[in-house]
Amino acid sequence: MATVYIYRPSAMANAIYSPEFYINGEMKFNLKAGKKYLITLLPNEYNFEIEPDKKYTGTTRLTLTLKANELYYLRLDTSLKIKNALTYENYQRSFNLIDIDDAQAIKEITQCCYQDITDKNKSELKLERHSSDGFSTDKTHNPFSH
Repeated sequence: MATVYIYRPSAMANAIYSPEFYINGEMKFNLKAGKKYLITLLPNEYNFEIEPDKKYTGTTRLTLTLKANELYYLRLDTSLKIKNALTYENYQRSFNLIDIDDAQAIKEITQCCYQDITDKNKSELKLERHSSDGFSTDKTHNPFSH
């Protein structure tokens, strides 16, 4: 299996907007600001995309050939511009999906995505796990447990 970490540093631009993340044309989850995700995939070539139906500027599609027992890091950068303040026009949302080297990614994930962790649970750091396998009991909880 190959492991892909996807993270989106916190930024004011598009902070409350969580674009959909696709792998090979299938929507997997929404990428929230200040969050990180972990996906394990079989070795193969994959197309990673940010909302392919939308016309965002930036690099919204990235193709990688994943190899077994390798780690990959993808960062989502974002910006927001207003075309013309005098007349109403839609915002220009920009997303850039970037393949990042290991050392830089680890440093950035530590800075952006672990800020809300207290000292008592630092030893239990876990990335949000998303699988391409579909249903999982990890995604459910007992509604009567309260």
